[in-house]
Amino acid sequence: MDHDHRLTPDPRPGWARRAAAVWLAGTLAGCSLAPAPAPASAEPPSLTALVRRSAPAVLGIADNRPQVQAGNPGVLGSGFRIAGTPLVATAAHVVAALVGPPMVVWQGQRWPARLLRLDETTDLALLAVGDTAPMPGLVLAAADAVAPGQWVLVLGCPFGTQPTATVGIVSALPGAVLQPAELRQRLQLNAAVNPGNSGGPVLDLDGRVIAVANATVSGGYGLGFAVPVAALQDLLAAPGTPQR
Repeated sequence: MDHDHRLTPDPRPGWARRAAAVWLAGTLAGCSLAPAPAPASAEPPSLTALVRRSAPAVLGIADNRPQVQAGNPGVLGSGFRIAGTPLVATAAHVVAALVGPPMVVWQGQRWPARLLRLDETTDLALLAVGDTAPMPGLVLAAADAVAPGQWVLVLGCPFGTQPTATVGIVSALPGAVLQPAELRQRLQLNAAVNPGNSGGPVLDLDGRVIAVANATVSGGYGLGFAVPVAALQDLLAAPGTPQR
């Protein structure tokens, strides 16, 4: 059967045909010319205010041994005061290396401290300072408030004097590193964790503690590890730990 290829006239009046054409052109233009969403900024955040606000809560952990030299307070590691409590969090291996009672070093002065808790499995320790100790504290984040890729700030006293800061991201959650075994339950960071940083806070961009700096790996350039804040919260919840 032959098909009739003649065009059938559009029965609509001229104004209707023109209106339909305008509507169709606008619809197609809206689809093809819709603005693309702005790309997410890859620039690192400004951390000046965060460092200024948080660094005063960071402490050096020392003992009663004489200072090695003038200006060196003999600090073996780092720690930080927990907001609203007399407690100082640090790393267990730092406390284990002390000779005699622990001391905290803050703004060039030493303050006596008392060991309350030491957990070698998580590598965490809790010290208590006196009620008159003037250093401020840091707030702990929720246990699940950590995600790969988020910005972090690591504070500590790696050279035994004033707090220093390094910045990076959370590279991986616990379980990404299987060997050595003690790193299986650690957050992996690409922020530098230098010798002496152990026990210092790892902060999110709101200044909340999401982890405690713990270790670096020899030969693992750019890798740092930290104990998740959930482990610290468990230690705080242990019977007999003062909360205020």
